[in-house]
Amino acid sequence: MNGHDATIRVKVDPANPGQFFACCGILEMADHLWPGAEGWFTADDFCVAGSGSLHSLLAVLIMDPPEEVLRVQDLEVKRLIAPLRFSFDGGATDGFTLDAWMTIKPDKGKVVTAANPPWNFWSGQQTSMRIWTALRLALAEQLRGLDPTTVGDLFNQRVLLSGRFGFDPGAAWNALDVGFSPNEQGLEVASSAAVELLAAVGLQRFRPLMSDDRVTFDYSTWGQPLAPAVAAVAACGAMAAPPAVRFRGRVVSRGSYAALGYSSVLRGDNNE
Repeated sequence: MNGHDATIRVKVDPANPGQFFACCGILEMADHLWPGAEGWFTADDFCVAGSGSLHSLLAVLIMDPPEEVLRVQDLEVKRLIAPLRFSFDGGATDGFTLDAWMTIKPDKGKVVTAANPPWNFWSGQQTSMRIWTALRLALAEQLRGLDPTTVGDLFNQRVLLSGRFGFDPGAAWNALDVGFSPNEQGLEVASSAAVELLAAVGLQRFRPLMSDDRVTFDYSTWGQPLAPAVAAVAACGAMAAPPAVRFRGRVVSRGSYAALGYSSVLRGDNNE
């Protein structure tokens, strides 16, 4: 395949981990909608060879609200970190469930559901369902007025939001710089709804290589057309698909909240 085979092409800065995982989410959605889809990174873009457009993919993503899952394996789940179950055709076929922010673990002799750091960035009155709902509505509004010629630059088209998952560092305010956390004050911050939603989808399969303290993590682009199952292996650095660039991401503090910060290139690990 080459760039002319791409049915989806989106501008991406892979040093923005939210945008990287959003690209993974595009590939995951494309394969779900059009089995056999493949994706790859170029110098400036993420490309997908499939049977549909980015606009149609996003329209399906926000078509219906997800189901909030409050019990998993007969275990209660707090609404704060509830998994979200999707079926894009009214339940006629299997969809998928997003739960990267939740885990099941032993605690004081019992098996319980719990937050899965670092992917549970929100707290307080926010819940996974409330955040998704706000982002879904924001993206729906964007798509209604979006010029088809600029959809490829969607990641950089931000809107004011008060609720976010915390994947897009392009929106983040540094609480040390401003003296307070916008999240704690309920203030709106310019954010990419598309990046936030698609990154949540991408992280379900595309998990980076985490450090022991779960504060830093490594991930890699891949330069060859790959299906999601293989691309996820390349994304965590377990296999090389050159030309590729490896990055080290980090979790940063935003007051009592956390979020992803910008990543740095791991010098000497590039496969050009």
